[in-house]
Amino acid sequence: MRLKEDKMVKVLILGGSGFVSQALAKYLIKRGYETDILTRGIKEVNYLGFRNHIICDRKDKKSLKSSLKNKNYDVIFDISAYSKDDVEILFSCINPSSLKRYIFCSSAAVYIPTNRNIKEDADKGENSTWGIYGYNKLQAESYINELILKEDLHATIFRPTYIYGEGNDLYRECYFFDKLENEDIILVPDDDVKVQFIHIQDLVKAFECAIYNDNDRRAYNLTSPNLYSFEEIINLCACILNKKANIKKVPISNLDVRSYFPFRNTNFNLNIKDLRENGFHLPVIYLKEGLEMSYKWYSDERPIYRDYKLVKAL
Repeated sequence: MRLKEDKMVKVLILGGSGFVSQALAKYLIKRGYETDILTRGIKEVNYLGFRNHIICDRKDKKSLKSSLKNKNYDVIFDISAYSKDDVEILFSCINPSSLKRYIFCSSAAVYIPTNRNIKEDADKGENSTWGIYGYNKLQAESYINELILKEDLHATIFRPTYIYGEGNDLYRECYFFDKLENEDIILVPDDDVKVQFIHIQDLVKAFECAIYNDNDRRAYNLTSPNLYSFEEIINLCACILNKKANIKKVPISNLDVRSYFPFRNTNFNLNIKDLRENGFHLPVIYLKEGLEMSYKWYSDERPIYRDYKLVKAL
C-alpha cells in the first residue's frame, strides 16, 4: 500500500493552529502536499497555502460528520486527539478503507516512569507523573490498534518526548530565556532526572516519512537520544544568552515541582533503535543548535506566556 512520492497526496491535518500542527501544516504545504486543516476556529491561523480550513469541533460527531462529508484524503495526521473518544468519533465519520495512512501523535507520557532505557514494548499505564493525559493517549492508541486489526488500518503512532523549537506555545525553553534575561533565580528540583528532546523540525520530517514508510501498524518512540539534566539545559540556554544562570536547587519533597518549574520531575530515556532500523527520519538537530533557533524566534517575536501552575516562580 505504498504511496508514490510523485503523486499529489491529499492530506488532512486535525489541528493547524497549535505548535505542532501549525509547524506540520506549514512544512507539508511547502513540500507541495494538498493540505486541509481542521480547527475549532478559536486561534488565528496566520499562514497561507492550505487548500481548505475546516472549522469544526471534532468532539461534536454531528458537526464533524457534516464537515467531512464527501471529502476524501490519502493521509490524516491526527495532532488534536487526546482520548479514545476523539479517535472513535473521527472514524465514525470517515471510511477507514479509503484512507492510505493515519498518523497519530501520541506521547512518551504513556510509559510508566523509569530511569531505564525504554523500548516501545515497555510498561505503560496511568501514573502519578502524567495522570489522565498519558492514560487517555494510551487508550487512544489501544483503539487505533483495534482498527489496525479489524479494519486493516495503515496507522503509525509516534510517541515523542519533550517537543521544542520555534513557535513552542508551552512555557518551557522560553521560561528559561525570560529568567536569564531578567537575571532571576531559577528554581530547579534537586534530583538526578535526565530528559530527552525532539526539535519541531525533526518531528515534522519524521511525520512526513510515515506517509511513505510501509513499516507501519505500530508505535515508534520519537526523540533525540541524548540525555540532559535540567541544570545542563539551563546552562545551555545561559551560554546562548551569554549569561550566567542563577540556579537554586529545591529539595523535591518541599513543593510540587510544577509549581516552580516548567517540566515534570521524571526521566525520559527512550530508545529509538526501531525508528532507525525501520527507515524513518532520525533527529539531526542537537539541543544547543535547536535552542539557538528557539532563542532567535523568541527574540524576534517576544511571545507572552501564562503558565498558571508556576505559582511559586512568577
